[in-house]
Amino acid sequence: MRLQHSSAARRLARRVAVVATLVAFAGGSVAVGRSAASDSNLTSDEVAAEILRVQDQADATAQRMADAEQRSGELAAKIDAAQAALAATSAQFDEIQSSLTKIAIDRFTGGPGSSMMILLDGTSDALQMNVLRDVALDTGATDLDTVDAVRTDLANEQADLASLQAQNAQVMDELATTQTQIGTQLAQLAKLRDRLKDAEVARAYAAKLEQRRQAAAAADAQRAAALLAEQQASAPPASTARGGGSSPSQATTPPEAPAPTVTTPPAGTAPRNTTPRSTTPDAPSPTSPPDASTGDTSPPDAAPTETAPPAPPPPAPVLTGGDWLCPVAGPNAFVDTFGAPRSGGRHHEGVDMMSPFGTPIVAVVAGNVTMKVNTLGGNTVSLNGVDGNRYYYAHMSSWEGGARSVQAGDVIGYVGHTGDTVANHLHFEIHPGGGPAVDPTATVRAHC
Repeated sequence: MRLQHSSAARRLARRVAVVATLVAFAGGSVAVGRSAASDSNLTSDEVAAEILRVQDQADATAQRMADAEQRSGELAAKIDAAQAALAATSAQFDEIQSSLTKIAIDRFTGGPGSSMMILLDGTSDALQMNVLRDVALDTGATDLDTVDAVRTDLANEQADLASLQAQNAQVMDELATTQTQIGTQLAQLAKLRDRLKDAEVARAYAAKLEQRRQAAAAADAQRAAALLAEQQASAPPASTARGGGSSPSQATTPPEAPAPTVTTPPAGTAPRNTTPRSTTPDAPSPTSPPDASTGDTSPPDAAPTETAPPAPPPPAPVLTGGDWLCPVAGPNAFVDTFGAPRSGGRHHEGVDMMSPFGTPIVAVVAGNVTMKVNTLGGNTVSLNGVDGNRYYYAHMSSWEGGARSVQAGDVIGYVGHTGDTVANHLHFEIHPGGGPAVDPTATVRAHC
């Protein structure tokens, strides 16, 4: 199956996505906003503004979903650790109780037997434990502090586990709520974006995007100027920094922040390009070399030296080209979560594109695809592009076809939530030259 991003194909993709959304949330009413109910009465400028408003709303919901899913992963790891600790303490408690029972029976019967247990049958566990403990203490077989400490640990660990499970249940409820919200928002967005086939609406939308780009560039320039002023104000005089001399301070001007890159989308598409975002990872990549520093190694009376702050990593390249397409052929919402921590010490190596269940997923460039299933990604696709890059897709509900050669725009699967996730979305990665993953957010935002 092939789905090129022509006007007719885009309309078909949006209709499929909207139907899938309605099916996914069948049985409950779907609230629609003013734009979905009366968008035919809006002017071109109002439609363009409404598209941006709903897209921002969907992106904000995507952020909440990403945050909730991250908390869910963190809680799952804590729950696993709490269960392991509770199991160990329970085993220790059972061993102590068994030992105390044997000591008490031997003390009163002169050997193994069941009379003591019969005597205590029907009494509370606490009373039995106290009786057995008193007998064991009398024999010198154990000490009171050990018994009480294990019992206290057991009660605390049981309470901790119950608290973690309650928190996780709340996060699951939040994920379910945001999943419903974003489904409604994306269905609304699909209807609005269908108006972009009108040339006047498309012009109004492009004009508003340009206004956003200019505002973002101005804000970036102001932040860079403020940072430079702060650094110059806080920099010590050169004579002080070098421990003497009367030469005037010579502050080193840091390099200016690069202006945001604006990429012109392929002809015939209507990118959503909202405010450019930083592509700096939130956390170091697993492939980053560890910091070998172990502390201050300067000799005792050495003069302090001026050390420039480490340069931020360069932003990931924005891939362009007439054939590069958005991987999700339908309404979507996403935020930059590249580098965010994940369970097991991992870090997020892609962008999570929220979209209704069943939305078509396409090859971003021509190349060869292979399909695999794994625990984290569920149904996955690896696309070795003719541009020399590798692209990784995960969490698909199903594949379209099998391993084969594809053209840009060919459908290769459908949005779902297989693998280690509960939200319908596409996890998408870019590996330039087949190497380590880079932040794909800027590239995807330029084309979606």
